[in-house]
Amino acid sequence: MAKRTLALCRQAPYGSALAREGLEAVLAAAAMDRAPELLFLCDGIFQLLDNQEPGAIDQKSLRRNLQALPMFGVETIHVCERSLMERGVDTGQITIAGVDIQRVDDTGGFIAAFDTVLSF
Repeated sequence: MAKRTLALCRQAPYGSALAREGLEAVLAAAAMDRAPELLFLCDGIFQLLDNQEPGAIDQKSLRRNLQALPMFGVETIHVCERSLMERGVDTGQITIAGVDIQRVDDTGGFIAAFDTVLSF
């Protein structure tokens, strides 16, 4: 049986390179048919919001990376319900063409189901 891998996306989209590097690592793994599942939690959920203006802080948008996910076979992402509520974000604010957004209530149980967990 294949081992299951989960990538935790915890970082805000800008301010450090971790958010971008995490998405790039997922895309690289997916290109080799080893795509991990994705769970966005904590400030990582802000990566998913569409109306960002990163040019104002001389940053590139993560939107292209997110939009590339379905092209690499990643058609479902998971989002922590608690993180959404704490930050006042509704899943209606998250739209990525070709990607199904799944809410996760029990993040601990969800994470425990994976053999390997990467944190970005």
